[in-house]
Amino acid sequence: MKTNDLTHRAPRVSRPYSRLAKAYDETIGLPAFHHTRWAFETLARRYGLRFRSAADIGCGTGLFARYLSDCWGAPVWAVDISPEMLRVAEGNCLGANVRLLRQDIRCLRLPEPVDLVTSNFDALNHLTGEGDLRVAFQRIAGNLRPGGHLYFDLVTPCQPLGGSVVYARKLNATSQQVLQQIRWDAARRSISIVVSMRSANSIRPAVEVHRERVYSFDEVGRWLMDAGFVIRGVHDAATLLPASGCPARIIVLAQKAMSNKNQIAFSN
Repeated sequence: MKTNDLTHRAPRVSRPYSRLAKAYDETIGLPAFHHTRWAFETLARRYGLRFRSAADIGCGTGLFARYLSDCWGAPVWAVDISPEMLRVAEGNCLGANVRLLRQDIRCLRLPEPVDLVTSNFDALNHLTGEGDLRVAFQRIAGNLRPGGHLYFDLVTPCQPLGGSVVYARKLNATSQQVLQQIRWDAARRSISIVVSMRSANSIRPAVEVHRERVYSFDEVGRWLMDAGFVIRGVHDAATLLPASGCPARIIVLAQKAMSNKNQIAFSN
């Protein structure tokens, strides 16, 4: 085989979610949304959660933001860094009281403070740099009203792939086949996800590489308290029971203290 043939067939590496966005809901987004909705409704009832405004950060294709608007009657800011995911979210949120913002969570600045911030399905695990999550908690606190809540999930270092080092799965969409290969690096506490997408008429697959960092509850709890939050509950994301031992994924509900200490000066 000639060198130029190899080059011709080599996969194209694209930015995360730039190619996956169009197939995301069909392959990953909708199944994840149904579980996320069930978990949120269960815990919202348990804790008597009430809010009149919200922001969904790392909103992806906007399914949860639309749900918050339609089912809870709240205006919602939907925040993501991917223009392609926001483009899909624009269609998903058509006619809803949802406004889209392209922002980095570490620099979050909403046009107005809100009562609730949510972040689901590994969104905060995508913050992989040293200190990124700590900064994100501080920015979120600054965009919440005193007494407002932060609801989020996180993958932990506790067997994130069910004890495996490598996990692969095939996802079939209408227009293309999506293959995920997920690798857990315990030493670096990181997860790398190689997503390969091939349509029926494509010569070579398109590839995206996504990276996540896992976080222990000890560091998450410390950074939340440093940002002025009181932790109301930590739950096993699979069962919604109070977290015990070391679950692979947790859901955390934290409340901002009734103080303006961390409030951003929105008039600036």
